[in-house]
Amino acid sequence: MVAVMAMIDRSATWPWKGDSPVHLPRPEIVPTDFLLPGDPARVDMAASVLSDFEIVGQNREFRMGVGYFGGHRIGICSTGIGGASTEIAMVELAALGVKRIVRIGGMGALSDDLALGDFVVVEKTPANSACARPYSPAGEPVHAAQAIVSALDGKRSCMGLAGRTGSVVTADGYYRAQGRPDHRDGNANPDLVDALAALGVDGIEMEAEIVLAVGAALGVEAGAILAVHAHRRSDGWLEDYEQTQRNLIAIAAGALANLASSSPA
Repeated sequence: MVAVMAMIDRSATWPWKGDSPVHLPRPEIVPTDFLLPGDPARVDMAASVLSDFEIVGQNREFRMGVGYFGGHRIGICSTGIGGASTEIAMVELAALGVKRIVRIGGMGALSDDLALGDFVVVEKTPANSACARPYSPAGEPVHAAQAIVSALDGKRSCMGLAGRTGSVVTADGYYRAQGRPDHRDGNANPDLVDALAALGVDGIEMEAEIVLAVGAALGVEAGAILAVHAHRRSDGWLEDYEQTQRNLIAIAAGALANLASSSPA
């Protein structure tokens, strides 16, 4: 048994099998830049934006594909919903040598000047998610890489899409953790929504703080761009957001391609 374990070269502390991650599919050549949606179905949607797109594989909630934008090779990997699985994706991508990562997804807006379908380029997140604490001190806000913020907002503006830079708070749940009722006729908790808004944020979502915190801790430039899928003040809901999702992919992929072209060889 000892000999077999030595040959496999795995341990409970670092349970990779050689250079293969425990959870993520591994492309033969790992792109330096990745997009992280939550929904695995949005990985397949990237085929309408990226050229020469191929699915690498899927394990659990982690579906991965690779394609090109403006001649630059870009990966896209779903994280599933929430911080725990997002931490796994970030750590394993960093260990594979990925240099830049952008979360693409949705948010519930809190600011009155944001409309359904607008885009928010995340500059920072206040400390709120327990999943981020091992990577970032409690009480300290986490900032996105400034180069990624500038590239994302520049690409959004060039595409003529409404939005701005801003901040979001990351919740560790979808229902009670965001002030929603836990059954159809239950009572919402507007006081919690007000408390989250009092942190000075423009919206609520479930992964950005983890992406930024892990990225900063592990030397990966990280950022996020989010579409307003819901508005917690007006109670509005964006029912048809397929084109919005394609725009998210195009903004983020274009920003990463622009950064790669301007980086020293």
